Amino acid sequence: MNLTINILALSLIKGVGASFIKKNLPLIEQYSQSLDLLSMIGGKVSLQELEYNIPKAVLILKDCAENSIEVVSIVDNNYPHLLRLINDPPPILYLKGNTNLLPKAIAVIGTRKSNNLGNNIAYKVGEYFSKNWSICNGLVDGIDKHSILKENKIFDNVIGVISGGLNFNETSSLITRELCEKVLKNNGLLISENEPNKKEDRFSGSKASRIQAGLSNALILIQSDINGGSKYTLKSFAKTERPLGIINFKENKEYQNDDIFSANRLILEKGIEGIAEMCEIKKITEIRTKSIIPISKKSDYLTIEKEITAGNTVYN
Repeated sequence: MNLTINILALSLIKGVGASFIKKNLPLIEQYSQSLDLLSMIGGKVSLQELEYNIPKAVLILKDCAENSIEVVSIVDNNYPHLLRLINDPPPILYLKGNTNLLPKAIAVIGTRKSNNLGNNIAYKVGEYFSKNWSICNGLVDGIDKHSILKENKIFDNVIGVISGGLNFNETSSLITRELCEKVLKNNGLLISENEPNKKEDRFSGSKASRIQAGLSNALILIQSDINGGSKYTLKSFAKTERPLGIINFKENKEYQNDDIFSANRLILEKGIEGIAEMCEIKKITEIRTKSIIPISKKSDYLTIEKEITAGNTVYN
């Protein structure tokens, strides 16, 4: 527990980001019994800040225990393996609900300003994959909501990665609060990298998207324009060696002409170069997407599942 407290205390220091902690994990583990030595790591930590944050970390862990929130640090054996592989995995994860859902996460993403066509597709994709996989999204309006909801009832096997703390009635927007309640009532799982009482802000959503990407064995883009918020999740996911599914309704006039599907069309037309353009990735060599799979019919879902299985992506 001391190591978890130290990692949490470090993460509360301004300027000490997730990538810094991952890079310095060997030293953090080695110096876990000495605050003096911990404060010398990397030139970003002061002993005064560390000593100030230790009691705060203890209080956060106490609050979690009182609210049935599980705390997992990046050095723990039960930290999600796939998430640990990204460049900046959260040093601390807060979880509430059914953690057995983690190994089979598939991200289903898209615009918050979805239309009827996008909503119907999201529903069909979510209904299919929720049977044998875990649908992972941000529990916001639009494609996220429609990929996990049927007649106001949440699908089975839903993982919600939220941008505020897990005391969501105090930290999250109305739609997220409502979906969180439904997820927990149906034996789902909620995840956050933020301490329980930290409110979501305009930056936390894009940060949380990398968790969704990192957790997932595959990602399916339902509907997005080129400048949509989906680019944040896709940017993180593109740096993993995992399959990417793109909804492709090329025979549909709305799909072909509406800007709301422009990201889908771009990626299917240009492939990896389209991902780089949408996500503003300067070095195309950073994109490690295993495969780009057009999805236009139900049998294409099987292709994604085969790609996951063939790549042995799912961790035990």
